Amino acid sequence: MGASLIFGYAAEEMLGRSAEDLFTIADQVDGEPQSEMQQARARGRAGDFRWHQRKDGSLFWADGVMTLIAGEDGEPLGYLKILRDITERKLAEDQILRLATLDVLTSLANRADFDTRRSEMVALAERTGQLLLLLMIDLDHFKEVNDVLGHQAGDQMLQMVAQRIRRVSRESDYVARLGGDEFALLQLHPPSPASGGTLAEKLLQELAQPFTIDGHETKISASIGIAVCPGDAANPDELLKKADLALYHAKHSGRNCYHYYTHALDEIAHRKNADHNELKRLMHNDGCDIVYQPILDASGRTAAMEALLRLPGYLGRQPVEYALGLAGEIGLLPELGIWVTRKACAELRRWRDAGVEEVRICINTCAKELRDQGFLWQLYLALRDNDLSPADVEIELTERDAIELESTGSKVIEQLRVRGFTLSLDDFGTGYSSLSYLRTLPVSTLKLDKSFLKEVPEHTDANAIVNTVIRLAHDLRLMVVAEGVESAAQANFLRAAGCNAFQGFLYSRPLAADDALAWLLEGSH
Repeated sequence: MGASLIFGYAAEEMLGRSAEDLFTIADQVDGEPQSEMQQARARGRAGDFRWHQRKDGSLFWADGVMTLIAGEDGEPLGYLKILRDITERKLAEDQILRLATLDVLTSLANRADFDTRRSEMVALAERTGQLLLLLMIDLDHFKEVNDVLGHQAGDQMLQMVAQRIRRVSRESDYVARLGGDEFALLQLHPPSPASGGTLAEKLLQELAQPFTIDGHETKISASIGIAVCPGDAANPDELLKKADLALYHAKHSGRNCYHYYTHALDEIAHRKNADHNELKRLMHNDGCDIVYQPILDASGRTAAMEALLRLPGYLGRQPVEYALGLAGEIGLLPELGIWVTRKACAELRRWRDAGVEEVRICINTCAKELRDQGFLWQLYLALRDNDLSPADVEIELTERDAIELESTGSKVIEQLRVRGFTLSLDDFGTGYSSLSYLRTLPVSTLKLDKSFLKEVPEHTDANAIVNTVIRLAHDLRLMVVAEGVESAAQANFLRAAGCNAFQGFLYSRPLAADDALAWLLEGSH
């Protein structure tokens, strides 16, 4: 009766029916198809998980075992088959397996499946002599989409990006989302290595088209790194490493572009790795230094000293932003910021003990540091250990970092202001230059970047812009500091425009700690 229900036959239809009719879904044994009964005859017992067929032709998955019943002479007398319909369980297991290899958000393959398929496709390319292209695709500034539009909008964009990549790629291409805003595409047997560049161009063009999310139109770009197997690498891990190097180069070449891996990138990677190690060594062996550049008020009095990081050797010959970028890449930016903060606060205490009063120390920070509770705690400890107050320290951060903190709902800038720190918007004019943000950001000082002063006072358009920015800042009750003042003509123009303070080579280059103290003790600048 049970067999009748499982196989869909009436009881009378089962009587006299050959068991061979019921168990015809064959396995392969030594390359030849064998039914379950044939296997039982050969081995005395057979069975496992397998598909079976009902009367109506539908298949069901069952587990069970078939045992040969033999006579004394060893000849088969019959068979005993015990089985259980486990179709639902098998489909559930298949679904779990599918989910284990699927990126749920985009319905692309996930990182685990990518690692498996990459190995399989590299092996196939090696075995058959076919080319294999790996394209690593990373969205540019995707974090800003999440920060400004929210994570739900960011998820919608990732889904649309996945669809666009699929639309541009071949049906046989393998596409995966590796996590965050990073995707990968494997293409086996392209016409030539140049096909990777053609595909990358199409991807960049497709992704450059506006995205409409919740009725709002937004844009994004991507950077793409390309590696070729077997030319660039002969194993899966090397192929991924080479494509990552190419992607890194694309990002540092201005983004919204693609780059192939070349051997020259290995040299760049070695250089970067050496620089990482050198920065770690300098930080852990007190090999970094700080210099101090004066900021003078309109009367010529030194109102503050900006602490500036300086490094020896090769790193010291690079812009300081390079070292800060290195620190960010290896997760040491908060630690470096803490070191600068403690060193600068200790130096300010030395100035106080030498009789210098009413001079603040200016410390450059960034959003990553200010989001780090360890950094903030160390800032407070540095003040306490050196008997200083928040009013003695001015926190400088760029407008990009300030807007990033505000747009993500962070209250850290407001908290610092309430605690008594002076907060300034540094390098105004190099980021968003968004005058509307000046109304909402809880800062008290605006530092005009030196790029504003390049054509002042020779060009009337430049003069008009500077005058307007200073006037607007004053209307918003902000102090204005001009950076990069290099000539008396610039200083006179800025003074007439109402600029509150000045910093630049016209007054002083950055000074070593002892020279900075001597400058302050002279007191007549």
